[in-house]
Amino acid sequence: MVREQLKNQKKYKPYFIYTISILQVIVFIASLVMNYTSNGRIFEPLNENISIGPSTGTLIKIGARYVPCMKKIKFNNECPPGVTGSLPFQQIPGYQLSDKGGTLLKSPFYCTMKDICGFGGLFANDKSAKQWFRFVTAIFSHSGIAHIAINLIFQVRAGMSLEKDYGHWRIMVIYFLSGIFGYMLEAQSSAGVAVVGCSGSLYGLIACILLDLIQNWKLIVSPWKDLAVLVFSIVFSLGFGLLPFIDNFAHIGGFIMGILSGLIFLPSIIFNNKDEKIKSTLRIVSIFLATFIFVIVIKRFYSSSAQCKWCKYLNCAPFLSTTCNFQ
Repeated sequence: MVREQLKNQKKYKPYFIYTISILQVIVFIASLVMNYTSNGRIFEPLNENISIGPSTGTLIKIGARYVPCMKKIKFNNECPPGVTGSLPFQQIPGYQLSDKGGTLLKSPFYCTMKDICGFGGLFANDKSAKQWFRFVTAIFSHSGIAHIAINLIFQVRAGMSLEKDYGHWRIMVIYFLSGIFGYMLEAQSSAGVAVVGCSGSLYGLIACILLDLIQNWKLIVSPWKDLAVLVFSIVFSLGFGLLPFIDNFAHIGGFIMGILSGLIFLPSIIFNNKDEKIKSTLRIVSIFLATFIFVIVIKRFYSSSAQCKWCKYLNCAPFLSTTCNFQ
């Protein structure tokens, strides 16, 4: 029974991983060009972007998950690094020229949401923006050379292997579900931080590898060795997630959704009738659970402003960079 299933397994070309990787490189190059056009330099100083990349403002304009550009929240008209404002300070209600009882103005011009959010003012006006598509565009953007290099190395190695086994459509669906859900999870706790990268999607792929390892433990030559490599990858990525512009909750959310969507979409070897019933039950439960938590997280993002007070430190370590904006 098992041998027959293994014999009939189809192999695929990894077209999706090729395509998404090329697009991410193109977007990264575009962000560097945009940064040079706006700020007169390709890379920002390391104390502003330790990953060797563009400014915060450029990352926001290229599509970072930046909560003020996605829903209406309290906004003080301060311009992020790399963004030139168009709003004269005289037009800000209650402005003061000194810090006595008010705000000490740092610039004669402040920013509107259109100045910050880019995309030609799409779904944005001067006071607020609702650019929901940033849950997707952030997956294509990266904060710097170090960030995109690490992500692409893992994406190509792990993603191509999975896509060869399971096909383009399954991996594409899992990739985007994991990435989008990861960016939705606990976004409130880093509302003032621009977050980019496909790490949530990659954690979804890691979850699928772990799922495949557990389900086919008996068929793998060195399962404990493979498990150790996976655990190391997870721990390393969580440590890397302490850098600015990277969201560890995207990692956690991507992993959760990767497990659930993997159980839903990925075929697996059936060892006996009992195994088939267990896996069918898990698939049904995963469909309901994935739908439920997606709805809950979306609702919480748009209807609540509550924040987990300590969660922000899991996303960005202040001792590593001055760009951890916890407002």
